[in-house]
Parts: sequence; C-alpha cells; structure tokens
Amino acid sequence: MVLLLTNAWIAVKGNIKLTLCCKGKACPQCEKRYARESMVKISVCLFPRVSYRQVALTLPEQLRIPSHNHSNQKRFYFWFMVLSEGCLSELIQAYFKTDACEIAVFVFIHIHSCNSNYNLHLHVILAKGAFFSSN
Repeated sequence: MVLLLTNAWIAVKGNIKLTLCCKGKACPQCEKRYARESMVKISVCLFPRVSYRQVALTLPEQLRIPSHNHSNQKRFYFWFMVLSEGCLSELIQAYFKTDACEIAVFVFIHIHSCNSNYNLHLHVILAKGAFFSSN
C-alpha cells in the first residue's frame, strides 16, 4: 500500500514505514515537476508559440546486453536515435492521415539509469502537432 500525504510518499508494509522526502529528483513527485520546468526552459529557445512534450523511449531489457556488447556502439546509438525519429514521425503522420507533414524532435541519449545500471534510453523533446509545408 502506498499513500500520498501532502508532499511526501510514504510506503507502508506491516510495521515498516519509508518516507521519501520531496526535495530532489529521486522523489516521484519532484521528478515530474523537474521535467516540466526543464521543458519550459528549453521550449523558450525553440519555435515560438509551439508547445512541446517529453517522450522517453527505452530499449527493451532483453536487448540491453546485446546493445552494450555491440562492436560499434556509436553507430548503434546513432541508428537508435534515427529509428526513434522515424517511428515518432510515422505515428504523427498516421494521426494526421497524411505524409505531407514533418515533426520537430530533439533527441538526447542516456545510457545509464539513475542507479548507474546500463539502461539505454532516449529522451525526446517533441513539438506537439506537426509542420505542414503548405502553410
């Protein structure tokens, strides 16, 4: 059972209580706020009057060891980022039912999780909507 009380997460199991303080990125509540604040700071430098969202894309666990042992990791990471842009572009084009649109994406690669385990994942800043060359 997990209870949310004001700004503290309290995990309760039997007589054991664990409280996570809401003063850092490790706290689930603060992490969301930190991501939103970062997104606002970044979006000010991008296209005016365009809203953005953050998307995280993670390599499935069964592919982590083969990707870690890949003979050319630079090339592997590059193609992982290109593939992510292609997938998101295809998704947006399917939503608008046309391939005459383009998306704005910024992709950042992370190869470790917060606990320093190898966890290849991408953070994508994606413009909400699409750009049409006609207008």
